[in-house]
Amino acid sequence: MTLSRTKKFVATATIGAGLLAGSLGVAAMVPGVANAATPTTSTAPAAKTAHPKLRHLRHHEFKVAADTIGVKPAELRSDIKGGQSVADVASAKGVSVDTVVNAVVNDASAKIDQAVTNGKLTQAQADAAKAKLPTVVTKLVNAHHTAK
Repeated sequence: MTLSRTKKFVATATIGAGLLAGSLGVAAMVPGVANAATPTTSTAPAAKTAHPKLRHLRHHEFKVAADTIGVKPAELRSDIKGGQSVADVASAKGVSVDTVVNAVVNDASAKIDQAVTNGKLTQAQADAAKAKLPTVVTKLVNAHHTAK
């Protein structure tokens, strides 16, 4: 496995958590990912151009957040497009923001652990990626995105 593929996998795993809030900004946390210096705030282009595995991961993490809040993914997506953050939706439904963050972080961590088991990441790479997840997911869950 080349270092490039490893970096891509780490980016994929962390992007899944970040895309929960409708942003590709998590890619910026992985060194060496080209053109990832600034996060985007629109999911429309990403949905059309993202690699199928990235789309699947994004949808899965989004579903984890929606399930934790107790809403359908379509309802959460609509609320986010309406200018609310995932945290706003969770609070309105009486769900702690920490509960949502922990659910997404735990799910993404499990995917990273599976990547180690499958030999796609070293334990050191997994530990580095997992250490960043709580901060990144918290930031994205609290982010407000404007519709374009």
